[in-house]
Amino acid sequence: MIGRLKFTARGKGTTVPGRLYGLHVLWAEVDPESFWALRRLRKAGRSFRRAGVSRLLVPGSFEDWNVVGAMGLRPIETEPLVKAHSASLALGSLERRGLAPDRATVALRGSRADRAMRQAAAELCPRVRNLVIDVPRGGRELAQWLRWEFGMPILPQEMPGQVGLCFHPGSEGEDEEDLGLYGPSPRLAGLALAAPELAEEDRENLPLLAALWEGGKLGPEDIKILDRTGPNTYNDTESILMPTE
Repeated sequence: MIGRLKFTARGKGTTVPGRLYGLHVLWAEVDPESFWALRRLRKAGRSFRRAGVSRLLVPGSFEDWNVVGAMGLRPIETEPLVKAHSASLALGSLERRGLAPDRATVALRGSRADRAMRQAAAELCPRVRNLVIDVPRGGRELAQWLRWEFGMPILPQEMPGQVGLCFHPGSEGEDEEDLGLYGPSPRLAGLALAAPELAEEDRENLPLLAALWEGGKLGPEDIKILDRTGPNTYNDTESILMPTE
């Protein structure tokens, strides 16, 4: 179970069980303007831990991770979700700029060829013209596997791509557009993962999407690639680039 902290007037830090888009959660409400806000936050944290909660969904303005972190509570990791949709993000980047995937090069860059990178490479091979594999640990083996499995020509690692998928810190190259897939705040060059069927305030809440995806409440058909640099309305089909796959 995960916990969900909400800021509400007169919230006293009491926890109650509930459901969030079909996901079992333990809710707590705290009034951030109250003189007793910190005490009530600690009260909620103790209740979360007694119930076995270790991960929290929090308001976007939450700044007290040092308080709840000392109690063993941590945020929902979003990196696995973003990396799992890296191929769709690359294709969305190409589509936004009017570039045909079958004439484009995508660079996969990182410190090691992990499962997420292998998955992205396998998804992209049938769609793009070339791949660049710029990975010191396991990159040669990944390139060999792609040649054997797909007959995909792998370009030298110093070659730039139209899109660079950067899986780990410090892996950026000279690509036309870099997408940083790592960390709690991925750098997606104006793209976003979104779930249009959720309430408006939740559609781009990445930790919430990660929790629902992890819990099996969001499937590939539910998550879209949104272009935040274009018309940002969900009724305008031009702002949704493509479904993820």
